[in-house]
Amino acid sequence: MDETLIAVAAANGGYLLRSQLLDLAVNDDAIRVLVRAGHLRRIRHGTYVPAVLWDGASASERHAVAARSVVDKLGPGVVATHQSAAALHGLDLWGVDLSAVHVTRLDGRNGRSEAGVVFHSGRLDEADCVEVDGRLVSSARRTVLETSAAEGIEPAVVLLSSALRRGAVVKDELEESIERDFARWQGIRSARVAVRLADGRLETVGEARSLFMMWAHGIPAPELQVEIVDGDGRVIARTDFAWSGYQHVGEFDGMLKYGRLNPFSDDPGRQLEREKVREDKVRATGRGMTRWTWHELDARRSADTARRLHRDLEASRRLYGRAATHIV
Repeated sequence: MDETLIAVAAANGGYLLRSQLLDLAVNDDAIRVLVRAGHLRRIRHGTYVPAVLWDGASASERHAVAARSVVDKLGPGVVATHQSAAALHGLDLWGVDLSAVHVTRLDGRNGRSEAGVVFHSGRLDEADCVEVDGRLVSSARRTVLETSAAEGIEPAVVLLSSALRRGAVVKDELEESIERDFARWQGIRSARVAVRLADGRLETVGEARSLFMMWAHGIPAPELQVEIVDGDGRVIARTDFAWSGYQHVGEFDGMLKYGRLNPFSDDPGRQLEREKVREDKVRATGRGMTRWTWHELDARRSADTARRLHRDLEASRRLYGRAATHIV
């Protein structure tokens, strides 16, 4: 595909308008040919994205491109809000409907939905609006609370943990904002719970969902990102979760460590072998270990995963309770 089209799309924020393609001497027939050939993806009426930019993007990154195209078209009369603002802030999104772009009108008129855009009505103070790459977006504080109130606890824990990890928000300030500014919002009770659960030490979506699973099924609250040392005081591992009272650790196994982020991409078995050696070293300190994967966090399986974890915790407490070693 023409590198000029890719460069123009990147400068726009990831997209090309039909008018721009026409200006670049790509007529409607040529656009249809590029779409049929798989070189262009049509994401909205009159809006396209080069496949090389679109196909490797995550769902959140794709939504951010769509949001930029909508905000640019609508102009300064709207602010990107809700999950669209979260995508533009670069925060983690899971379990959130990304089929429509969400904006809030600044003219005070009633909200509506049309052509893949949800228009919200509501008052936005100056402090609620920031610029992200030259576009008006709700502040990180308002974005995470607004989205959390609308989307439920588990998606909110993912979003809030991401925002805390990036330093975009501070938990104490979120709690104060809920009581001071948003206490009457519909769904704010769920947001309040999610704020309490969220933790910036959760490094991935899978870890955040794992913590929600533990809370939902009554697993004792774990310690996060715990370093395990051997008898010589050497750090041999840092685990996602640990329960020092049970002499047990937990690990969420996302597939990335065995896929594109595997340092041994030419030999995936080497990463599996390294993980096995690491687990053996942890167990040698007198601890049990439980691992789980994406599909085990599914709503249909999470109760079984929690029961397995609970059994493993009790087994480790019986087996290793008297042989505790130091966790720092």
